Amino acid sequence: MILEAIKELNDDDRAFMIKLYHKYYALIRKTIYHMTYCNKYIDDLINDAFVKLIEKVSLLCQLDSCKISSYIFYTAKSVSINYIKHKSVENKHMYYCKDAVMKTI
Repeated sequence: MILEAIKELNDDDRAFMIKLYHKYYALIRKTIYHMTYCNKYIDDLINDAFVKLIEKVSLLCQLDSCKISSYIFYTAKSVSINYIKHKSVENKHMYYCKDAVMKTI
């Protein structure tokens, strides 16, 4: 998914995003893991974070190093929070489904 999104960028933006990927991959992985403690979906969440960053490549190119780091951290944090909220909703629905099944038995 990341490769498809990167292919659509022009050469300068593509080179910038590849450099960004190599430089900040560990930060994103660490941030997501420490918020979700989920190894099963961590690669998908990392991809989601980078897709969001690719959508903002024109903004990222204009920022200095400190602001890029902050932007990337908060993007990873946002992806993690969305995952946690989604899991919470899934668990709630699973609970209600199990409860409904138990009442019919």
